[in-house]
Amino acid sequence: MQALPVAIYTVDGQGRITFFNEAAAELWGHRPVIGRDLWCGSWKLRHLDGRDMAHGECPMAVSLREGRDVSWDQAIAERPDGELVPFRAHPRLLRDEAGHVIGAINTLLDLRTQTLGDEARMRLAAIVESSMDAIVSKDINGIITSWNDAAERLFGYTPAEAIGRPVTMLIPPDRLNEEVSIISRIRAGERVPSYETMRLRKDGTLVSVSLTVSPIRDG
Repeated sequence: MQALPVAIYTVDGQGRITFFNEAAAELWGHRPVIGRDLWCGSWKLRHLDGRDMAHGECPMAVSLREGRDVSWDQAIAERPDGELVPFRAHPRLLRDEAGHVIGAINTLLDLRTQTLGDEARMRLAAIVESSMDAIVSKDINGIITSWNDAAERLFGYTPAEAIGRPVTMLIPPDRLNEEVSIISRIRAGERVPSYETMRLRKDGTLVSVSLTVSPIRDG
């Protein structure tokens, strides 16, 4: 998620910010304190009519308080330099295996520069999330950066458990050499064609998968 062009951040069950990507920091104009700042990383918030909005009224707070996903609520972030940034928020609850809410992930669409490209990226994100195929993104160091619902169903890890951890946790010890080869090819800008292999679930059982790996390029 760190490299995605759309602003994304997560909070725990008490609303404390646990992660934000660079696009979110750019939108807010500053970097909130992980584990301390609540609900939203914005310096200040406003309603669309210009009235002040308490952080406890923001879409993320509403989502956690009411236990529901919030669909594309709009608000205005006021940056420390005084710039006003209209944005659209889409908080989505994160749950543990028992179905209990353990936090939420929020996607923010910066409306200053909304283009067809922005909408296309958001549609792509929605397609990934709703896909029946397990889709996992990782950075060039093999750290998991995104994890869709199908990946959770297949491997047993929630997004909160998987994101930020090495993808090698999914690879049996006798197949770790595969990851070395994959990273080498991705660094070279190559796509790894689909092949059959084995991966590890959270409970330690093996699962047969058909794996395809493609590089994501800037721009």
